[in-house]
Amino acid sequence: MGSLSNDDTPHLNMIQYWHETFEQIFEDFSPDEWRLEPTNKPMPKGWRTFKDSAKVKFACDCDNSWTSMKGVVIFWFNKIGDKPEVKQEKDQGDSGDSEAGASRRENGSVYSLRFRLYGQKCKISEGCDNEEFQNPKWYSEEVEKVLNNVHKEIGEVFYGFPKPVMDENRRRGRPRRPHDSSRCQACQEGQCSSNRSR
Repeated sequence: MGSLSNDDTPHLNMIQYWHETFEQIFEDFSPDEWRLEPTNKPMPKGWRTFKDSAKVKFACDCDNSWTSMKGVVIFWFNKIGDKPEVKQEKDQGDSGDSEAGASRRENGSVYSLRFRLYGQKCKISEGCDNEEFQNPKWYSEEVEKVLNNVHKEIGEVFYGFPKPVMDENRRRGRPRRPHDSSRCQACQEGQCSSNRSR
């Protein structure tokens, strides 16, 4: 799939962009309905997981900003129900028997794809005393990459697609410092790894 956007900076309307990109990528799973839903907590046992990473940008209220090659997203996905059956009317001719001419068909299942984006804290060494985790700003092509990867994973798990080759690329970057695990939310929760997991 080609890039949906060529932004050189993180997308300004992140929520809208995640959902628009998701809808375009996941439309081929129709008639099943997939819903993209952000969350701040892990899902109950039984949900499948998929973890990916990307280059992201952070900004703090102190005006400090930085990029990280360790932006982490975790997806959870599961079936949550069935879509209602759709009643279809067959051509009745002159019979007038609408019930006899009606048929019902299953209109697919409903699935939820929930995701969490992990933050980082600003640098105390740069004169900031803000201890809150800052939300990441994602670049458009990184959003596309991780959604395409989880789409491939779901295709294999639920739809019998062949084992996929995942996109390991990310925006170029030259980290000036080693990753600071003490200020990384994903590290603090044991999730900071480029290794994907199910």
